[in-house]
Amino acid sequence: MSKQEYPSSVIIVQNITGAKIVKETHISYAIIGDEYVYKIKKPVDLGFLDYKLAKSRKMYTILEKDLNDRFSKGVYLEALKLVRKNEKDFALVPVESSLTALEYVLKMKRIKDEDFLQNRIEHGLIYANDMEKIGRETATLLKNLEPAPKDEDFESNYHVVRYNAEENFSQTKPYVSKFIDEQSYDYIQKQTLKFLEENKEVFIKRAENSYVKNGHGDLRLEHIYFNDDNTVGLIDCIEFNRRFRFNDVISEASFLSMELDSMGRIDLSDAFLKGFLSVFNDEESLKLINYYRCYLAYVRAKVTCFLVTSKDESWELYQQKVDEINKLIGMSAIYAKSMGRENLVFYGLMGTGKSKNANAFACQYPAALFVSDVIRKELAGLSKDDRQYIDWGTGIYTEENSLVLYNKLGEYVEEKHKVGRLSIVDASFTKDKYLQEYKKHNVGHITFINFDAPQDEINKRLLKRENKTTVTDGRVEIAEKQRSCASMPAYDLQIITTGSVADNVKTIYKYLTK
Repeated sequence: MSKQEYPSSVIIVQNITGAKIVKETHISYAIIGDEYVYKIKKPVDLGFLDYKLAKSRKMYTILEKDLNDRFSKGVYLEALKLVRKNEKDFALVPVESSLTALEYVLKMKRIKDEDFLQNRIEHGLIYANDMEKIGRETATLLKNLEPAPKDEDFESNYHVVRYNAEENFSQTKPYVSKFIDEQSYDYIQKQTLKFLEENKEVFIKRAENSYVKNGHGDLRLEHIYFNDDNTVGLIDCIEFNRRFRFNDVISEASFLSMELDSMGRIDLSDAFLKGFLSVFNDEESLKLINYYRCYLAYVRAKVTCFLVTSKDESWELYQQKVDEINKLIGMSAIYAKSMGRENLVFYGLMGTGKSKNANAFACQYPAALFVSDVIRKELAGLSKDDRQYIDWGTGIYTEENSLVLYNKLGEYVEEKHKVGRLSIVDASFTKDKYLQEYKKHNVGHITFINFDAPQDEINKRLLKRENKTTVTDGRVEIAEKQRSCASMPAYDLQIITTGSVADNVKTIYKYLTK
């Protein structure tokens, strides 16, 4: 957007402050200078938010400052009004001034770009132990907040949560087929309403036990920053809608977790939740993680639909935003699938393509991937690329070593369930005793997805690998031995891997969300 296309209030504030940068969202403009940021709300009514009237923008500008002061130190400085001093001159004055307001402006201290959590992650400066610490600190900030007012109508918490969910679906119905595929829409709606119905008492109990707080409501990566002492602060709390801000503390953590997942950083996401859940250490918090991640990914998709609808296809970011909607809807659907303890097993014999497909699925959707070939070598103290040219059933592939491997796989999956994470296990499962060893752990409900291919295609793939550095030790001369003694589980879905990996991933997604 060129300067000429901004509202006059934005241009005037730029001229007064000398700020050069303007960032636009669907609800506001941020005018960014070297030291300060000036925020102006758009006169819009989106149903869940109403800034149409000047008095509303004034009220919410003041409220935004007051609410965010709870989470940040000296960032939110002053609520101002833009006024005309004379025919040519304008000024920013305190909101209490008697001069007539042309617009209302929130003045903020500019936080250095390098002090935002999102930037530090993007520059590779944040590790799992850092995120675990951030999780604990964020949980402590929220734990110290006042709970939502207790009017003894604890059931109202459930009704608000349900209303918010149903509003999502009613507001996005016009976008079905255009931006949101119909099967995903139906599946997410069905799973959401089913979960709400089955867990009504959990939501009521959460309000009763003060887990519902006057909180933040929009805990995204770009809203977390580091103070000078390296503790975290939060900005941009939702002020415009009480029912979005008065919510369960686990929904706040779930939002940040979902954001990290969308960046492909489930390692940081899980570490953050591990730290958060060390403060809120209760079974119900864990139970609700995927409900809220599903809901919040859908909210993000909905808001992006609003943004795209306000533009046309000539907008330079149009296709990028449409792709973002698709990604968020896919994430929401997989979270919906994960509201129980779910576990996907991608299994098959060597050369059938299970690993390539498992990796592709894990790259596209929020799931932890455990590759048996990698873990087997780790357990033996070997590098994953250290190829073993040995006979079938010997060395690291003895039955005894395989039992240890499958037990370890089950342990890893159970551990991921403690942060609500769906796991994909990539392994052959050639003997029933391996499956039983795996099931000694609480791995949850298993969906078995089998991979196979014509024998000549398998041989071709195995020959092609011979002179390559790969984690797998599969070779033509041992493939038949593996097949002849294999007794694998019955499958829920079978993929014959002669088509494209992208098509296989779509088929698996469609099966899981039917």
